[in-house]
Order: sequence, then structure tokens, then C-alpha cells
Amino acid sequence: MKVCGIELKGNDAIVTCLQGDKENFHLIETNSKKIGVKDSKNQADIQDFSKNINAFLAQHQFDRIGIKARSVKGKFAGGPTSFKLEALIQNTQWKVEVIHGATIRAALKAKVIDESGVNKYQVEALMVARYLLEF
Repeated sequence: MKVCGIELKGNDAIVTCLQGDKENFHLIETNSKKIGVKDSKNQADIQDFSKNINAFLAQHQFDRIGIKARSVKGKFAGGPTSFKLEALIQNTQWKVEVIHGATIRAALKAKVIDESGVNKYQVEALMVARYLLEF
């Protein structure tokens, strides 16, 4: 199985991709670790993000794609740009799952997650990808 975990942070979709199953998997090296939008108020920039994310997903043909959910209100609420990016990703031709962070943490709490091979900023996307392989 080929999976893509996505964390939306600021103006970026941070991606980590894995291939295999829950017992035996490896990191897929991709040219993109972040797919971003320069100015979320600029239509051309939003269209570029949409083209880039679609091209990335089409290139890799993932079996499952997941996005870590963000809070809609409160101290740790996601920013408006991240919700715009989520909508663009969900509007692709592929099925996209939005998974709550607490669900991911609960499902993986007994697992030892090897974070080597990913940048520190990709760890949350890695957790989403690991969740997708597990369930």
C-alpha cells in the first residue's frame, strides 16, 4: 500500500509518504516535502497550489491520503489559509481522509515510531502516514 500523510501548517502542505504495510514499510523519497502557496489571497497562487498538489498526487498514485485535522476554534485553531488548502486537497479526484490528531495519537501510542529519514517538520505528517498503514 502507498500512503501520503499531510499536515497543513501556515501556507504549506507538509507531506510524508510511505509504502508497504503496517509491519514492513519504507519512506518514499519525493521531490516535494512541502507544497506551499505564496499568497493565499492571490488567485493565481491558489491555482498554482492546486495544480502542484494535483500533480504530486497524480505522480505517486497513492492508495490512501490523510490530512491531520486542525481545531476550528480555540488557542490552537488552524489558520484560514490551512482550511483553504484542505479544501483544495479534498477537491482533488482522490479520496482524502481527515483524521483527528487525538485519534492518531491513541492508535499509535503503543508503536515505536522511527522518525529518522524525515525532517523534524515532517514528523506529524509521518504520524498520519503511519496511521493510514495501520488502519
